[in-house]
Amino acid sequence: MALHKNALMADLRGAIRHYRVIRFTYDGRKYEAEPHELSRNPVTGTSELKAWVRRSSAGGDSRWMTFHYWSIRAMDVLPDKFLPRASEKSLQSAS
Repeated sequence: MALHKNALMADLRGAIRHYRVIRFTYDGRKYEAEPHELSRNPVTGTSELKAWVRRSSAGGDSRWMTFHYWSIRAMDVLPDKFLPRASEKSLQSAS
């Protein structure tokens, strides 16, 4: 399992660095998202992914979401690229 999670982390970092769209399963739902940031939660100490969700099996509008890294399953890095976008935090601090 640790080897799998290390490969997942490397793929995720590469997708962030090269602005590549990812597809994955999280809590039984499928997502297609633009990964923007991996960070550590200051309270729990766990790694989290901040991503702009393009589509999800749950439906709804595109939106920013934070995912617990250890719960991401079956991730694929797609050939599709995206342009970086301002996060909610940077938009709030600019106002």
